[in-house]
Amino acid sequence: MAKCKFCGQGVRTAPEFHLACWEQRANKVMEGFCDEYCRFPREIKDHDNLIEHCSECVAAELLRMGGNEV
Repeated sequence: MAKCKFCGQGVRTAPEFHLACWEQRANKVMEGFCDEYCRFPREIKDHDNLIEHCSECVAAELLRMGGNEV
């Protein structure tokens, strides 16, 4: 039986996908979000500061939470 990634209790069904497929789709979604909705790439001109900001992005964290550890 699959277990919840957060509480560890069993779940009846779990979404199944390849990790590589998840990463490809997540990167595509994140790229669209960053390009179309995020204001920081336009405001932060220094690349290192932007990367630091992006590492703390809550949208990126949401995508990382959904990855399957297979």
